[in-house]
Amino acid sequence: MESTPSLPQPPLADPWRLPVFCLAAASVLALTLQLTNGTLREDSIQGLTKCLGLSLLAVVGPGFRRPWRWAEPVLALLLGVALLWQLQALLSDYPSSALRLNGPWPFAPFHAHLATAALVSGALLAGPERLRQVGVPVLLGVYLLLGGWILRHAPSPNIDVFVFQLQGADELLRGGNPFAMTFPNIYGHTLWYGEGLARDGRLLFGFPYPPLSLVFATLGRVLAGDPRYAQLVATAVAAGLMAYARGGRLGAGAAALYLLTPRGFFVLEQSWTEPFLVMLLSASVFCAFRFPRALPYVFGLTLAVKQHTVFLVPLAFLLVPEPRRLWGLLWRAGATALAVSLPFALPDVKAFFHSVVALHIHQPFRTESLSYLAAWVARGHAPPPIWIPFVAVALVLGLSLWRAPRSPSGFAAATALTYATFFAFNKQAFCNYYYFVVAALCLAVASARLPSPQVRVE
Repeated sequence: MESTPSLPQPPLADPWRLPVFCLAAASVLALTLQLTNGTLREDSIQGLTKCLGLSLLAVVGPGFRRPWRWAEPVLALLLGVALLWQLQALLSDYPSSALRLNGPWPFAPFHAHLATAALVSGALLAGPERLRQVGVPVLLGVYLLLGGWILRHAPSPNIDVFVFQLQGADELLRGGNPFAMTFPNIYGHTLWYGEGLARDGRLLFGFPYPPLSLVFATLGRVLAGDPRYAQLVATAVAAGLMAYARGGRLGAGAAALYLLTPRGFFVLEQSWTEPFLVMLLSASVFCAFRFPRALPYVFGLTLAVKQHTVFLVPLAFLLVPEPRRLWGLLWRAGATALAVSLPFALPDVKAFFHSVVALHIHQPFRTESLSYLAAWVARGHAPPPIWIPFVAVALVLGLSLWRAPRSPSGFAAATALTYATFFAFNKQAFCNYYYFVVAALCLAVASARLPSPQVRVE
């Protein structure tokens, strides 16, 4: 699916830099998550450091100027290599952790669908555009079969996030206030909750995510009986948006890379909410290319789905072709975010603030986190000040706004760098956190613009 993007297209001085380094960063981080499940180890810290370095080079590093003729084929080849590694990882290890399997060949259906996904992905990278028009929907359908198999064989993961979404959706459907309820403490201890947040077997806070996340989870609960089906569909929609934002083999290949990220099935099984954020971030980039008039409202939904999306506000500068349009984007986005959030907050503002904001401020330091601060504490030092990640993000935001390409691809790459930095210096950072970074890197590759072979950049 090829079409002329809606945004003005400035000359490209170094079109290789961003997609090449973003692809490398995504592959390194996906490998790190697969090997360590997103927890602290010496090799995971090394992988995180490499990812940060590659992401930084994607945004502010030197460019490659030749040969233009082979830019897209070389990137397609690199995508193919990355996909082969991911498929090998999925074939040689458990795709998730809570599977209940029986029979002599319990993984046969999953591996059969995976083989189909491999063939379709190869065709998307090597075949003509006509084949991609059919192949992308087929790949999305195969992914839905893979994810559905995971959910059927992992019906009740032992994680509080699943309980929050399941019981929060049920409370909303009963007409109650999910942000003023309490939840059972399924772990039997209080190590993972802030002081005063757990007592007598109950967690003393309500639904801990913004209302839009609750709405999506409730849709999954109503339509399929399990909120995770909403996350499954969100992942497929995100990949479709990646594939069609610019079209071509790079869009399709990057979408396949995202769908087949090995720990992606673990994120789905555990009911983490990052797929909703990835879907809306991908929709924002898609709208920047295809439907600019819808961009402010879709971007507003993106801001409303997670607490930490505040960092996307300054990065919106990279999404608009002209600075004078930034204010129009931001006020419409802000109004949209308020419109979907206030109806849930106003009935009990105190309970809403406690569950959605204060709870996360008071969460304890997690020494098993994949972060430099956790590694510092693991060496016997006291926990460092909580302002460190915000200073690091401020520096990265400044670099991104100074040097990142002013384009949807530059926005996605800067988003990946910003959040990788924030998580790397945070008190809590796990597999699902970095899964979002992998997705943003894939989105940057999918939306990158390479010149035609006839273009020569001096």
